[in-house]
Amino acid sequence: MQEQEVSLEELKQPVQYNQSKASGDTLYFEDFANGFTNRWTPFDAGLNGFNWIYTTQAPGGQYASTVPAIASTSSANGFASLPSSFYNTPTPAAGWVNMDALLTSGPIAIPPTSNVLIKWQQSQRFCCASATARLELSVSTDNVNWVAFDARFGRGANTAVFEFAEINISSVAANQDTIYLRWYQGETRNYYWMIDDIAIVEGPGHQLEITEVFTSFGSDQYEGYYAQVPNGQTQPLSFGATIRNTGGFDATNVDLEVTVSKTGVGEVFNDSSAILALLPPLQDDTFNVVTPYGNNDGPGAYTATLFARADSASGIPSKATYSIPWIISDSVFAKDFDNAGGSIGPGSYVGGDNDGSRIGTKYTLTQAWQVNSLSYYITNTADNVGVEIKAKIWGFDTTQASLDQMVTVPGLKAQNPIPYIIQQSDLGTWITLSMIPYVTLPAGQYVAAIEQSGGNISNQELRIGRATDIEELQPYGNNFSSFVYANDAAPAWGNIFAQPMIRMNIDIPTSLKENTKAFESSIVPNPSSGQFSIRMNDQVNISSIQVFSLDGKQVHFMSIGQTTQQIDMNLAGLDKGVYFVQINSNDKRVIEKIVIQ
Repeated sequence: MQEQEVSLEELKQPVQYNQSKASGDTLYFEDFANGFTNRWTPFDAGLNGFNWIYTTQAPGGQYASTVPAIASTSSANGFASLPSSFYNTPTPAAGWVNMDALLTSGPIAIPPTSNVLIKWQQSQRFCCASATARLELSVSTDNVNWVAFDARFGRGANTAVFEFAEINISSVAANQDTIYLRWYQGETRNYYWMIDDIAIVEGPGHQLEITEVFTSFGSDQYEGYYAQVPNGQTQPLSFGATIRNTGGFDATNVDLEVTVSKTGVGEVFNDSSAILALLPPLQDDTFNVVTPYGNNDGPGAYTATLFARADSASGIPSKATYSIPWIISDSVFAKDFDNAGGSIGPGSYVGGDNDGSRIGTKYTLTQAWQVNSLSYYITNTADNVGVEIKAKIWGFDTTQASLDQMVTVPGLKAQNPIPYIIQQSDLGTWITLSMIPYVTLPAGQYVAAIEQSGGNISNQELRIGRATDIEELQPYGNNFSSFVYANDAAPAWGNIFAQPMIRMNIDIPTSLKENTKAFESSIVPNPSSGQFSIRMNDQVNISSIQVFSLDGKQVHFMSIGQTTQQIDMNLAGLDKGVYFVQINSNDKRVIEKIVIQ
């Protein structure tokens, strides 16, 4: 559609809008019903012809061909679109061209107010480097000096969203009668950005908002937050938060209150932080509850409710309240809410593509306990099929000088030395790998890990769930309690800012997809001289038999491919010792131990 021209004199005149001024009132609204009128100007700063456009159509282009038009409230009457992928289709001979495009309003007249919010609806995805990409909303009072706000809200590249965006622009627009708005995309080439239904709204005079929560079990900075912790292994739980004054007036006598409730019981804890006498508008501060919660009220489901308080009432109470759940279980350590917000694997990091690379998370045993297995959420990604993995537990010694020494000095404490091959049926589920043998670990700190022992080739890469919601609860300013071991030219452990979905099970695992026996089997005689029989209680379709040494090396393989109830073995040629016999039946397996004398 052809752009509509406006005269220079018209551009200089502010547009008059709603002059009422009560909290929540809309001071300005634009739904592009009449295209780029009201002095909206698309400007190509890079002079490459790639402008914002007024349209009712989907963005199109080779990398956005299936993307629909924005599903905004008034999309039927048109919206603003920067169809980056369309502009780069076909791919230019000199390579993709980065956008450098501005959509700028004319002067907007609003009644002066101390708290100004801007809201709009947007559909957005950008490529390809998060560090350099710029998708910004800028605000000015003179059309010369601009203050930029992040319009991708911290998102990384290649994330497609439709959202109701909101930014407090009071740092620029407070008590101003004329402002200018500008949406800018730069230093990124694809895919698209669509915006519609822009509103400038007066924010509340009094409002507190919890913008960040940080909690920690115990006192160690590497401990992090537990979604589940076994009864008898609990630690005191500390609470803190960042509180921001998003209102237009000073907040006085601000503090953070925390209440802990147990399902079926009610309140079991209540305390608050020290009081801050004054928190000015658009300022924030850190608040820590004075006394940790003892966390010793027995098994059950718990919820901690954090509430930002002040002398004046909050304009939007929901923003001043934050709830955190956890469970004291019978046997499960977990640092996830069973919600994969993404995926992670050692290959996500430099050097982690090599076989033998690992990713893990830290757990603390407050007393000695038998650890029988580790559980992993295998993401529904085709690259997982065929990947060979092992379950391993390392010690963790905080007295050492470096993270690499903290893990490697205590050494390997428990493992399943037999590799497991991820099957199609494992995708999108929890799998549990037993420790062989079960081991009683003394009180201390441990890293529960998954090792990609083989199979990181084309179209195969280990990916497990990433608990992004737990990441939001990690102690402020501290490292997350998760690690990666990159088996590169200089193998080493490193700290990572992501939480893999790895659980540690003590005693009997509960509420998980367990690797229980697919069929009953036994080995007779055991011990033996190397000649023995594998007996099944019923007829079973056996595909193969694998024999592993204690260090996980395969020392014997036998293809079966038939339904049988007994298999005779002769391993007399092997050295004396303990071996593991893996009986494979389609995508199921049973492991038995044999002693050769």
